[in-house]
Amino acid sequence: MNRQELLAGTRPRIEGGSRKIIMTGAEGFDGYEIMEYKGMVWGISVRAKDMGQDCAMGCKQVTGGELDSYSQLGDESRQRAIDKMLQMAARQNANGIINVNFELSGAAQGASEVVVHGTAVVIKPVTGYVPTGAIGNILADMYDILNKKS
Repeated sequence: MNRQELLAGTRPRIEGGSRKIIMTGAEGFDGYEIMEYKGMVWGISVRAKDMGQDCAMGCKQVTGGELDSYSQLGDESRQRAIDKMLQMAARQNANGIINVNFELSGAAQGASEVVVHGTAVVIKPVTGYVPTGAIGNILADMYDILNKKS
């Protein structure tokens, strides 16, 4: 796809299934039409650090500063939950997930629980869609950056 096609409204076709699934917190994707609603999809991850790291983070709470081990735990939990949701959407042959929402909590001391959910959909590019305003400018900038000759 070249810059002119991108700006003229051509959107890449998303194959879906195990190939590629795109997600958004919005009710749809700019330049795509929702053809079919597949249903709710979700992923849940509950993870904990080992006792030694948990004790070290308890001491860090007294002295102050970022709790790096817990930050990493949160990132790992979030990614694992997303992976599970994407697998569920792939089983439904979806190529998009809309209305993605996260729920985060501490399941127990030193444990992180993440639930992510959304609606699996099948989308297709809108023919002749022309992005305007900021969206068009962002797409043009992204294309230029990605295809910059080094």
